[in-house]
Amino acid sequence: MSQINCPRYQRCSAAICPMWKSVLEQKMVKGERVCGVLLEYQKPQSKAFLTTHYGTRMMQVMAEATDLIKDRGGYLLRSALNRAASTGTRLSLQGCDQEV
Repeated sequence: MSQINCPRYQRCSAAICPMWKSVLEQKMVKGERVCGVLLEYQKPQSKAFLTTHYGTRMMQVMAEATDLIKDRGGYLLRSALNRAASTGTRLSLQGCDQEV
C-alpha cells in the first residue's frame, strides 16, 4: 500500500496498520491493538493536531482506511473506531486550533 514512514513504527505493536497494507486485507482478533493514529483520527478535535504533526499524506491514508472500515470492515474493527470516536483524545492539543 503506502510507503510512508510512520513516526510510531519502531514502538508500535498494532495488528491493524493502515500504513502497512489495506485494512481490508488485515485480520483482527478480539483484543488486538489497532493503529493509535487511526483511532485518534476518529476524534474530530484531533484532526488539526494529527495533520500538523504527521502530515497531510498520512492523514489521507487514515481517511481512506476509515472509509473502507466503515463501508466494508469487520465488526471488531468498526466497533474499535466507534469506541474511539466517542472518547476523548489522548493527545496534548495545546497550541492547536480546536473546534468547540
